Amino acid sequence: MRYLIPDRFQAIVRHARRTNPFYARWIPEGGPVPVLTRRVLQDHNDEILNGLKATACTSGSTGMPVRVHMPRERVLDGLRDIAGFIRHMGRPLPRTDIMRARSAHPPPEFLAIFTPIPEQLEVLRRNFRERGATAIITYPSNAGLLAQEILATGSDFGFIRRVGMISETVDPGVVETVKRAFPNARIWSSYSCMEVGLISFQCPYEPEFHHVVTRKLALEILDESGKACGLGQPGRVVLTDYLNRKMPIIRYEIGDLAEFASCPCGRLPAPALRNIVGKIRGCLVHRDGRRVPFMALSVSLRNLPGMRQFQVIQEELERFTVKVVADGPIDDGVRAEFEREFGYLPRIGIERVDAIPREPSGKFYASICRIGTAERADVPA
Repeated sequence: MRYLIPDRFQAIVRHARRTNPFYARWIPEGGPVPVLTRRVLQDHNDEILNGLKATACTSGSTGMPVRVHMPRERVLDGLRDIAGFIRHMGRPLPRTDIMRARSAHPPPEFLAIFTPIPEQLEVLRRNFRERGATAIITYPSNAGLLAQEILATGSDFGFIRRVGMISETVDPGVVETVKRAFPNARIWSSYSCMEVGLISFQCPYEPEFHHVVTRKLALEILDESGKACGLGQPGRVVLTDYLNRKMPIIRYEIGDLAEFASCPCGRLPAPALRNIVGKIRGCLVHRDGRRVPFMALSVSLRNLPGMRQFQVIQEELERFTVKVVADGPIDDGVRAEFEREFGYLPRIGIERVDAIPREPSGKFYASICRIGTAERADVPA
């Protein structure tokens, strides 16, 4: 399936061919617009920036960072989208934002993501006492660590009324842990990427679904052959940004898997997504060559007794490194879950560590696949 506004799509295509040297070659005149892969964008990043200064850079945790230019008006437009989404949940609440700093002088509600978890919890208490902050916005991985600490120490955070999780794929196991730690909070999430900003927001009425921001984005879900997927069929997410005319992003395959769905809420007309699996490049690879989405294994590992944190790194087709923060013996359980998921037991090196650090971006990746792909594309000279 494809959701696009033809007039807007053709307008940004014409603009890109006229003003950007890369797109002038990449998009044939009058012909179909090719899918722009991450590798092609990276290889031609300077040309696509077209002399503009990069305003942000993706994490590059797999060695493939992308530099982007997001005009200020486009950033403000995205913030208005988020504000509109929050209004569906009721009035805005005083909050604490726990994430990576975007400026040298962050606002007072900001707390750096690298702050130790016990200190984060103390700041949440202080912000509630001093300014009535009852909402949190942070990354899912951090929300999970906050929740674990609260449950382990028996702390009372019933004063929190809203927890928003952004910028990372949301593990259902994390959601359940966060609900137990913040029993009076409404839990919400959004789906976004650095290249285009907000893509969709969680339905306030049917949390299993996310509604796409179609006024600013075209969104396609394609199968491996490039054909549009049907309703409920998972595939590759391909995006076009109608509004960024400085650095056009057209039919860009961001490296995520998701599926279109029909949201039963009946209140929001925007098309819906479900089962946003997350990065293809974070998927694991079976020895028969097929991709293995990490979500099922993630839930199994998270449920092992004593497991506090983990990171799975696929070094080679049949060799993995698993970093674990755990209480008590856990190696046999890890190997058993791998064998159950793959149908065979690959080589697994298990490293017991005290903590698993975040990326410099502040994000945490529970799975990293270091197996290279054969992704190639011929760009006209």
